[in-house]
Amino acid sequence: MVTFFRIISAFFMAITTLISYPVAGNISADFAPKDEENVKLTFATISDTHMKDSATRSFMLELGLADMENSDYRLDALVHAGDITDHAYEEQWQKTVDVFSKYDPADNIILSVGNHDTWGSDEDDRFPESQERFMKYAGQIMGLELEKTYYSTKVNGYTFVVMSSEDDGTDAYVSDEQIAWLDATMAEASKDNLPIFVVFHQPINNSHGLPVTWGDDEPEPMDGGIGEQSEKVEAVLQKYENVIYISGHLHLGMGDKITPKLWNYRSVETYGNITSVNLPCYMYFNPMGQIMSGTGFVFEVYDDYVLVRGRSYSSNVWYTAYEYKIDIK
Repeated sequence: MVTFFRIISAFFMAITTLISYPVAGNISADFAPKDEENVKLTFATISDTHMKDSATRSFMLELGLADMENSDYRLDALVHAGDITDHAYEEQWQKTVDVFSKYDPADNIILSVGNHDTWGSDEDDRFPESQERFMKYAGQIMGLELEKTYYSTKVNGYTFVVMSSEDDGTDAYVSDEQIAWLDATMAEASKDNLPIFVVFHQPINNSHGLPVTWGDDEPEPMDGGIGEQSEKVEAVLQKYENVIYISGHLHLGMGDKITPKLWNYRSVETYGNITSVNLPCYMYFNPMGQIMSGTGFVFEVYDDYVLVRGRSYSSNVWYTAYEYKIDIK
């Protein structure tokens, strides 16, 4: 009965979204921030492009990259929160590199590993192979030489901490080594007294309406989240102030006033020192919230707050109904 209700609710929300799309927004190709004089950092975010050797998927990704490149205002970064490829095959990575090579969307590109990027074959122990492909091809796109699939980088003085699953499961596996690295990296970044952006494909367990919003009829407590190491990861992040955690994985649309009532789902939520932002799936329609594909959030960072703005990259539309302000302590 619950599943039936969710399907009916999603159907009516989809109809409402389609009727209002793209009228309920500001049609503009300009990425200029709300307060251009005082902005410190601007970056676009996408997730779950699931690239493979497909003209349709290549075209869809190109629409977004062209949207960013054609703006009169230059973005400082583009952040991809994982599931870059559909199965991490060599040809899928080559196609991804080919698409990115045609465009110059931002000064910096930051890529994160998703669970689909940890596959690459149907055999056991496939992560080492997919790990090498990520470091090779993602490194080409970013212009970085990666030694691991998790790393940190700075843009305009702000630290981006990019985490990675170290196994090929749908949920993540985070080694004690990576958790120790995370703590040390966060400690160093906190010295700047600036927000720290943590990018991890899987959201923290029980955030964003999980496990119910993962979609299983009988969800288990850890479904859809990081998994067994989630509490350890969260414990490290809670030690530091102004942590903004960016994830994908759930294939949920941008949340509004209705989604919390139906599924306890919000795109942006704060608990303790962590503000968690879950990105919609870029390549597919999203079953909850704003359903359209080709979407993501653009972040504008100021001294006292971070503004998160909903964007349809595929149709050059600002979704004015999906704007969130994160106060900086």
